[in-house]
Amino acid sequence: MDALALILTIAAMLMFLFAASGRELRRFNEIALGLVFLSAALICQFTSITNTHIGRLAHAVRRARRRMAW
Repeated sequence: MDALALILTIAAMLMFLFAASGRELRRFNEIALGLVFLSAALICQFTSITNTHIGRLAHAVRRARRRMAW
């Protein structure tokens, strides 16, 4: 798991725990912040997965083009 995604997931869990415990942060909505952190974690995780696959695919295409050039 990507480190940034893990940190954002933990931050989201903390916000949801604050909301569940009844504690309130002064100027923030805990559930909204939790959803923002969770969405950011999912985006980080998705981009790390797709970059890996796109990188492998691009490398395979370049290798195939080199073979065809000979």
